[in-house]
Amino acid sequence: MAKNQLKKCLWVLDTIYRTGGISYKDIADRWDREHGDDEMGKLSNSTFRYYINLLQDLFDVNIDCIASDGYKYRITSEHDLDGHQAKSWLLSAFAVNNVLNDNRTLQGRVLYEDIPSGEKFLLPILDAMRQNKEIEILYTPFYRSGPKRHHVQPYAVKVNQRRWYLLAKDPEGGNLYHLALDRMMKVELTDRHFEFDPSFDIEEYYNAAFGVITGIEEEYDIEKIRVKVYNDYHRADYLRTLPLHKSQIIIDSTPEFTIFEYRLRPTDDFLSAILALGGDADVLSPEWYREYARKEVKRILSRYKNV
Repeated sequence: MAKNQLKKCLWVLDTIYRTGGISYKDIADRWDREHGDDEMGKLSNSTFRYYINLLQDLFDVNIDCIASDGYKYRITSEHDLDGHQAKSWLLSAFAVNNVLNDNRTLQGRVLYEDIPSGEKFLLPILDAMRQNKEIEILYTPFYRSGPKRHHVQPYAVKVNQRRWYLLAKDPEGGNLYHLALDRMMKVELTDRHFEFDPSFDIEEYYNAAFGVITGIEEEYDIEKIRVKVYNDYHRADYLRTLPLHKSQIIIDSTPEFTIFEYRLRPTDDFLSAILALGGDADVLSPEWYREYARKEVKRILSRYKNV
Protein backbone atom coordinates (compact mmCIF):
# COMPACT_ATOMS: atom_id res chain seq x y z
CA MET A 1 0.00 0.00 0.00
CA ALA A 2 1.08 3.58 -0.62
CA LYS A 3 2.80 5.52 2.14
CA ASN A 4 -0.07 8.00 2.51
CA GLN A 5 -2.81 5.36 2.47
CA LEU A 6 -3.40 5.68 6.22
CA LYS A 7 -3.72 9.45 5.85
CA LYS A 8 -6.37 9.04 3.14
CA CYS A 9 -8.29 6.39 5.05
CA LEU A 10 -8.43 8.37 8.28
CA TRP A 11 -9.35 11.54 6.40
CA VAL A 12 -12.50 9.80 5.14
CA LEU A 13 -13.41 8.54 8.61
CA ASP A 14 -12.75 11.89 10.27
CA THR A 15 -14.79 13.78 7.66
CA ILE A 16 -17.77 11.46 8.03
CA TYR A 17 -17.45 11.62 11.81
CA ARG A 18 -17.16 15.41 12.04
CA THR A 19 -19.95 16.19 9.56
CA GLY A 20 -22.38 13.72 11.10
CA GLY A 21 -23.15 12.42 7.62
CA ILE A 22 -22.04 13.30 4.10
CA SER A 23 -22.77 12.11 0.56
CA TYR A 24 -20.11 10.75 -1.74
CA LYS A 25 -20.46 13.80 -4.01
CA ASP A 26 -19.93 16.23 -1.13
CA ILE A 27 -17.00 14.33 0.33
CA ALA A 28 -15.38 14.06 -3.12
CA ASP A 29 -15.83 17.82 -3.62
CA ARG A 30 -14.31 18.50 -0.21
CA TRP A 31 -11.43 16.15 -1.04
CA ASP A 32 -10.76 18.10 -4.26
CA ARG A 33 -10.82 21.44 -2.43
CA GLU A 34 -8.45 20.31 0.27
CA HIS A 35 -6.19 17.89 -1.58
CA GLY A 36 -6.69 18.46 -5.29
CA ASP A 37 -3.22 19.94 -5.74
CA ASP A 38 -1.18 17.60 -3.54
CA GLU A 39 -0.13 13.96 -3.48
CA MET A 40 -3.53 12.71 -2.28
CA GLY A 41 -4.91 12.60 -5.85
CA LYS A 42 -8.60 12.09 -6.66
CA LEU A 43 -11.14 10.23 -4.55
CA SER A 44 -12.89 7.92 -6.97
CA ASN A 45 -16.13 6.16 -6.07
CA SER A 46 -14.43 2.76 -6.03
CA THR A 47 -11.61 4.04 -3.80
CA PHE A 48 -14.13 5.65 -1.47
CA ARG A 49 -16.05 2.37 -1.12
CA TYR A 50 -12.79 0.51 -0.49
CA TYR A 51 -11.95 2.92 2.35
CA ILE A 52 -15.45 2.51 3.81
CA ASN A 53 -15.10 -1.29 3.92
CA LEU A 54 -11.58 -1.07 5.33
CA LEU A 55 -12.59 1.42 8.02
CA GLN A 56 -15.50 -0.75 9.11
CA ASP A 57 -13.13 -3.66 9.62
CA LEU A 58 -10.28 -1.74 11.24
CA PHE A 59 -12.38 0.37 13.60
CA ASP A 60 -15.25 -2.08 14.04
CA VAL A 61 -17.83 0.62 13.27
CA ASN A 62 -20.89 0.64 11.05
CA ILE A 63 -20.85 3.17 8.20
CA ASP A 64 -24.19 3.14 6.40
CA CYS A 65 -25.46 4.97 3.35
CA ILE A 66 -28.81 6.53 4.34
CA ALA A 67 -30.93 6.75 1.18
CA SER A 68 -33.70 8.72 2.91
CA ASP A 69 -31.20 11.44 3.85
CA GLY A 70 -29.74 12.20 0.44
CA TYR A 71 -27.58 9.06 0.34
CA LYS A 72 -25.37 10.35 3.10
CA TYR A 73 -22.75 8.09 4.66
CA ARG A 74 -23.01 8.11 8.42
CA ILE A 75 -21.34 6.31 11.32
CA THR A 76 -24.26 4.52 12.94
CA SER A 77 -22.30 3.16 15.92
CA GLU A 78 -20.57 6.31 17.20
CA HIS A 79 -20.77 5.12 20.80
CA ASP A 80 -18.34 2.32 19.94
CA LEU A 81 -15.94 4.82 18.40
CA ASP A 82 -16.20 7.31 21.27
CA GLY A 83 -15.86 4.69 23.97
CA HIS A 84 -12.87 2.78 22.62
CA GLN A 85 -9.56 4.27 23.71
CA ALA A 86 -7.41 3.04 20.82
CA LYS A 87 -9.94 3.98 18.14
CA SER A 88 -10.64 7.44 19.54
CA TRP A 89 -6.93 8.14 20.07
CA LEU A 90 -6.03 7.25 16.50
CA LEU A 91 -8.91 9.28 15.12
CA SER A 92 -8.27 12.29 17.36
CA ALA A 93 -4.56 12.26 16.54
CA PHE A 94 -5.39 12.54 12.85
CA ALA A 95 -8.26 14.95 13.43
CA VAL A 96 -5.98 17.51 15.06
CA ASN A 97 -3.77 17.57 11.98
CA ASN A 98 -6.85 17.68 9.76
CA VAL A 99 -8.31 20.66 11.63
CA LEU A 100 -4.99 22.49 11.43
CA ASN A 101 -4.90 21.97 7.67
CA ASP A 102 -8.45 23.31 7.35
CA ASN A 103 -7.77 26.37 9.53
CA ARG A 104 -4.75 28.29 8.29
CA THR A 105 -5.10 30.79 11.14
CA LEU A 106 -4.11 28.07 13.63
CA GLN A 107 -0.90 27.19 11.84
CA GLY A 108 2.09 28.29 13.86
CA ARG A 109 0.01 28.22 17.05
CA VAL A 110 -0.42 24.49 17.71
CA LEU A 111 2.48 22.05 17.92
CA TYR A 112 1.42 18.41 17.72
CA GLU A 113 3.66 15.51 18.69
CA ASP A 114 4.56 13.51 15.62
CA ILE A 115 4.88 9.73 15.47
CA PRO A 116 6.93 9.40 12.28
CA SER A 117 6.77 5.62 11.95
CA GLY A 118 2.98 5.33 11.87
CA GLU A 119 2.02 6.50 8.42
CA LYS A 120 4.26 4.28 6.32
CA PHE A 121 3.70 0.80 7.76
CA LEU A 122 0.77 0.99 10.18
CA LEU A 123 -2.02 0.54 7.65
CA PRO A 124 -0.46 -2.47 5.86
CA ILE A 125 0.06 -4.14 9.23
CA LEU A 126 -3.51 -3.38 10.31
CA ASP A 127 -4.73 -4.74 6.99
CA ALA A 128 -2.77 -7.96 7.58
CA MET A 129 -4.24 -8.19 11.09
CA ARG A 130 -7.73 -7.73 9.66
CA GLN A 131 -7.22 -10.62 7.23
CA ASN A 132 -5.17 -12.77 9.64
CA LYS A 133 -2.40 -12.95 7.05
CA GLU A 134 1.26 -13.53 7.88
CA ILE A 135 3.70 -10.81 6.84
CA GLU A 136 7.34 -10.55 5.82
CA ILE A 137 9.28 -7.72 7.46
CA LEU A 138 12.74 -6.46 6.56
CA TYR A 139 13.99 -5.12 9.87
CA THR A 140 17.14 -3.39 11.10
CA PRO A 141 17.47 -3.38 14.90
CA PHE A 142 19.91 -1.05 16.63
CA TYR A 143 22.22 -3.90 17.58
CA ARG A 144 22.77 -5.09 13.97
CA SER A 145 24.62 -3.42 11.14
CA GLY A 146 22.41 -5.01 8.49
CA PRO A 147 18.73 -5.91 8.01
CA LYS A 148 17.12 -9.15 9.11
CA ARG A 149 14.02 -10.77 7.63
CA HIS A 150 11.15 -11.70 9.96
CA HIS A 151 8.23 -13.89 8.93
CA VAL A 152 5.56 -13.25 11.58
CA GLN A 153 1.91 -13.34 12.48
CA PRO A 154 0.78 -9.78 13.34
CA TYR A 155 -1.06 -9.95 16.65
CA ALA A 156 -1.37 -6.39 17.94
CA VAL A 157 0.02 -2.87 17.67
CA LYS A 158 0.82 -0.46 20.49
CA VAL A 159 2.16 3.08 20.82
CA ASN A 160 4.87 3.77 23.37
CA GLN A 161 6.97 6.93 23.68
CA ARG A 162 6.30 8.20 20.14
CA ARG A 163 6.92 4.81 18.54
CA TRP A 164 4.53 2.27 17.08
CA TYR A 165 5.33 -1.33 17.96
CA LEU A 166 4.05 -4.54 16.41
CA LEU A 167 3.45 -7.47 18.73
CA ALA A 168 4.50 -10.30 16.45
CA LYS A 169 4.14 -14.04 16.87
CA ASP A 170 6.70 -16.50 15.55
CA PRO A 171 4.77 -19.08 13.45
CA GLU A 172 7.35 -21.75 14.30
CA GLY A 173 8.08 -21.32 18.00
CA GLY A 174 4.92 -19.45 18.95
CA ASN A 175 6.84 -16.79 20.89
CA LEU A 176 5.55 -13.22 21.04
CA TYR A 177 7.97 -10.33 20.60
CA HIS A 178 7.99 -6.67 19.57
CA LEU A 179 9.19 -4.99 16.40
CA ALA A 180 9.36 -1.19 16.17
CA LEU A 181 7.76 0.23 13.03
CA ASP A 182 10.42 2.92 12.68
CA ARG A 183 13.07 0.21 12.21
CA MET A 184 11.13 -1.57 9.49
CA MET A 185 12.46 -1.15 5.97
CA LYS A 186 9.80 -3.16 4.15
CA VAL A 187 6.50 -4.87 4.98
CA GLU A 188 4.92 -7.42 2.62
CA LEU A 189 1.59 -9.19 2.99
CA THR A 190 1.83 -12.94 2.26
CA ASP A 191 -0.81 -15.45 1.16
CA ARG A 192 -0.38 -17.51 4.31
CA HIS A 193 -3.39 -17.39 6.62
CA PHE A 194 -3.04 -17.94 10.38
CA GLU A 195 -5.55 -18.67 13.12
CA PHE A 196 -5.64 -15.89 15.67
CA ASP A 197 -5.75 -17.23 19.22
CA PRO A 198 -9.26 -16.27 20.45
CA SER A 199 -8.08 -16.43 24.06
CA PHE A 200 -5.50 -13.68 23.50
CA ASP A 201 -6.44 -10.54 25.47
CA ILE A 202 -4.31 -7.48 24.68
CA GLU A 203 -5.44 -5.65 27.82
CA GLU A 204 -4.45 -8.61 29.96
CA TYR A 205 -1.15 -9.09 28.10
CA TYR A 206 -0.02 -5.54 28.87
CA ASN A 207 -1.79 -5.26 32.22
CA ALA A 208 1.37 -5.53 34.35
CA ALA A 209 3.71 -4.04 31.74
CA PHE A 210 5.28 -0.62 31.58
CA GLY A 211 5.42 0.39 27.91
CA VAL A 212 6.08 -2.55 25.63
CA ILE A 213 8.57 -4.39 27.85
CA THR A 214 6.28 -6.87 29.56
CA GLY A 215 8.87 -8.84 31.53
CA ILE A 216 6.91 -12.02 30.76
CA GLU A 217 9.71 -13.61 28.76
CA GLU A 218 12.19 -12.83 31.56
CA GLU A 219 9.72 -14.36 34.04
CA TYR A 220 9.59 -11.25 36.22
CA ASP A 221 7.12 -11.54 39.09
CA ILE A 222 4.43 -8.92 39.48
CA GLU A 223 5.48 -6.73 42.41
CA LYS A 224 3.96 -3.99 44.53
CA ILE A 225 6.35 -1.07 44.16
CA ARG A 226 6.07 1.96 46.40
CA VAL A 227 7.57 5.26 45.35
CA LYS A 228 7.77 8.42 47.46
CA VAL A 229 7.36 11.50 45.31
CA TYR A 230 8.14 14.92 46.77
CA ASN A 231 6.02 17.89 45.86
CA ASP A 232 8.76 20.57 45.78
CA TYR A 233 8.01 21.24 42.10
CA HIS A 234 4.48 19.80 42.11
CA ARG A 235 5.78 16.44 40.87
CA ALA A 236 3.22 14.54 42.95
CA ASP A 237 0.44 16.75 41.61
CA TYR A 238 1.47 15.95 38.05
CA LEU A 239 1.44 12.21 38.76
CA ARG A 240 -2.00 12.43 40.32
CA THR A 241 -3.43 13.83 37.09
CA LEU A 242 -1.26 11.74 34.73
CA PRO A 243 -0.38 8.40 36.39
CA LEU A 244 2.79 6.59 35.40
CA HIS A 245 0.81 3.35 35.17
CA LYS A 246 -2.86 2.44 35.36
CA SER A 247 -2.26 0.46 38.58
CA GLN A 248 -1.16 3.62 40.40
CA ILE A 249 -2.86 4.24 43.74
CA ILE A 250 -2.10 6.66 46.58
CA ILE A 251 -1.00 5.10 49.87
CA ASP A 252 -0.23 8.28 51.81
CA SER A 253 -0.27 11.98 51.04
CA THR A 254 0.95 15.13 52.80
CA PRO A 255 1.63 18.66 51.54
CA GLU A 256 5.32 17.70 51.22
CA PHE A 257 5.10 14.28 49.52
CA THR A 258 2.86 11.49 48.24
CA ILE A 259 3.53 7.75 48.36
CA PHE A 260 2.32 5.98 45.23
CA GLU A 261 1.97 2.22 44.83
CA TYR A 262 2.23 0.37 41.52
CA ARG A 263 1.46 -3.25 40.72
CA LEU A 264 3.51 -4.40 37.74
CA ARG A 265 6.57 -6.30 36.57
CA PRO A 266 9.57 -4.16 37.60
CA THR A 267 11.40 -3.82 34.29
CA ASP A 268 14.19 -1.39 33.49
CA ASP A 269 11.76 0.84 31.58
CA PHE A 270 9.77 1.51 34.72
CA LEU A 271 12.90 2.25 36.72
CA SER A 272 14.00 4.70 34.01
CA ALA A 273 10.68 6.52 34.39
CA ILE A 274 11.23 6.79 38.15
CA LEU A 275 14.82 7.99 37.73
CA ALA A 276 13.60 10.57 35.22
CA LEU A 277 11.92 12.29 38.18
CA GLY A 278 15.41 12.96 39.56
CA GLY A 279 15.65 13.90 43.22
CA ASP A 280 11.89 14.26 43.47
CA ALA A 281 11.33 10.49 43.70
CA ASP A 282 12.56 7.76 46.02
CA VAL A 283 11.89 4.02 45.60
CA LEU A 284 10.78 2.70 48.97
CA SER A 285 10.02 -0.97 48.31
CA PRO A 286 10.59 -3.76 47.61
CA GLU A 287 14.07 -3.57 49.09
CA TRP A 288 15.81 -5.32 46.18
CA TYR A 289 14.31 -2.82 43.72
CA ARG A 290 15.34 0.08 45.97
CA GLU A 291 18.90 -1.28 45.95
CA TYR A 292 18.77 -1.66 42.18
CA ALA A 293 17.69 1.99 41.90
CA ARG A 294 20.53 3.01 44.21
CA LYS A 295 23.07 1.25 41.99
CA GLU A 296 21.66 2.97 38.91
CA VAL A 297 21.95 6.36 40.62
CA LYS A 298 25.60 5.60 41.45
CA ARG A 299 26.22 4.61 37.84
CA ILE A 300 24.70 7.91 36.69
CA LEU A 301 26.88 9.87 39.12
CA SER A 302 29.98 8.08 37.82
CA ARG A 303 29.39 9.71 34.45
CA TYR A 304 29.91 13.12 36.06
CA LYS A 305 33.11 12.38 38.02
CA ASN A 306 35.35 14.37 35.70
CA VAL A 307 32.88 17.15 34.94
